[in-house]
Amino acid sequence: MKGFSKKYWAKRAEKYDRINWVKNEEFLDTYINMLPEKVFKKILEVGIGTGALGKIISSRIGPLTGIDISKEMISNINHPGIEAILADVQALPFNSEIFDLIYMRNVLHYIDEPEKGFLEIYRCMKSNAYFLFSQVVPPDDSISEEYDWLVGRNIHYPTQKEIIDMFKEFSIIKQLEYILEKQSIMNWLNNTCNKESEKNEILQRHRDTSDHYKSLVHYEETSKDIFVNIKHMLLLVQKRLLYPL
Repeated sequence: MKGFSKKYWAKRAEKYDRINWVKNEEFLDTYINMLPEKVFKKILEVGIGTGALGKIISSRIGPLTGIDISKEMISNINHPGIEAILADVQALPFNSEIFDLIYMRNVLHYIDEPEKGFLEIYRCMKSNAYFLFSQVVPPDDSISEEYDWLVGRNIHYPTQKEIIDMFKEFSIIKQLEYILEKQSIMNWLNNTCNKESEKNEILQRHRDTSDHYKSLVHYEETSKDIFVNIKHMLLLVQKRLLYPL
């Protein structure tokens, strides 16, 4: 995925749960509460990682299957309600039309061919199934290029318009923006960077960003850290029937 090797994710597995956004309870509640009150018998999480979200979904909604490309990530999952499988969303190892609910959180920017992944998700959804989606996005679509440069790592964070275009085969039920306020850049870098030089480069890019970006994210800098607001796009969609009954 996006040139991020299995070795990269193996190194990140140990520190993944230390990133602030991963276990933010208010954010998780907002995300999960987008779902309708109904029974979901067959659930899939795409990019389950260490199972931080999967454990909550399992306890609140029911047992689930989770896929990830990193065996080190899923080796951290030890939960009776989760079946973790080593797999890629671009080639899901499941029969068609078997899941009532599929969900994915902050995975899209790591997928080499997002459209291919979405087609696989669509294929595996039952005709009345739901897809719950969340993704970090630039604070405004107009500064997409600056945002990608700021984060670096050869990652493109999709704009809200790009994401909506990817959902053309789905019917959008709900759409929300969620702002994680005053997020620590040092917390993010300390738990995602494998090289000190990379950490310093990204910190400097944050200092060098435009006044427009800094205004949008309510940029604050102290002697030891930088704090910014991070925007997430949340969607609840359903599979659009090609031949409605």
